Amino acid sequence: MIEKFEYIGENAGISLLILAAVHGNETAGTIACRRLIKEIEEGKIKIKNGRLTMVPVCNPEAYRRDVREIDQNLNRVMHEHANPQNYEQKLANEICPLIKSHRILLDLHSTHCEGDVPFAFCDYPDEYNQKLIDGLDVGYVLEGWPQIYQNQSEIEDYSTEHCAHEYGNTATTLECGYHKSPAAAELAYHAILSTLANFDLTAAPKPQSRAKKHIEMKNFVIKQRAGQLSKAYKHLDKVKKGEVVARYDDGEELTVAEDGYILLPNLNCAVGAEWYYFGSAK
Repeated sequence: MIEKFEYIGENAGISLLILAAVHGNETAGTIACRRLIKEIEEGKIKIKNGRLTMVPVCNPEAYRRDVREIDQNLNRVMHEHANPQNYEQKLANEICPLIKSHRILLDLHSTHCEGDVPFAFCDYPDEYNQKLIDGLDVGYVLEGWPQIYQNQSEIEDYSTEHCAHEYGNTATTLECGYHKSPAAAELAYHAILSTLANFDLTAAPKPQSRAKKHIEMKNFVIKQRAGQLSKAYKHLDKVKKGEVVARYDDGEELTVAEDGYILLPNLNCAVGAEWYYFGSAK
């Protein structure tokens, strides 16, 4: 059973859902949520309009073990399951009704590599999505996630953003930087505050918009067998056309077809999982 915290404003307004630790070892959002819950309950922050719901830990057992998942990636099975087969599918059945009942979702994540640059996903642009992203203190926005999963069928994409879109709502995923970095938790905290202000849930001044570079995601690579990346790439490292970015132990080399960026590299990737993504500037 997930634990949620709900706060109702004095006046009508928009409904906002904050999710954290969809992946159990991504704790920056959890720290931020718990900090905000404490401040709300101490009266330091007041929800004036609308409704705020926070789920500090969406995957409790994975969080307890400090691992990404127990049976399956929760952010690939986020839809309602008539006959749930594993732990994450049961969690999805708890979380999906919350996503359905909130107009805006901010999903807080973090990344594998120390020094990773924070960024936001914009999977299904609309006026609310753009407004939400405008208020986030990140310099990069990744677009085109749904299209690459439609084009490459190895993995079905049932993410939180896809779930919200299917219900007619809006969601953005914020990747706050490296899992264990204090700066990632701080970014997550200020992202929540900015979102509350931007959608008038609090009376705080609206944040100034920061200029952002938009990256179009082109493809991803599933690790098929034993191998390793050619170096310790960080998210958003630039790569050149023809650069060897990974090698299988049998000698096969993987290269990129054009200049661009390595996205979300997983240095400790398991066979069968997403190894890295590739994108280029729009």
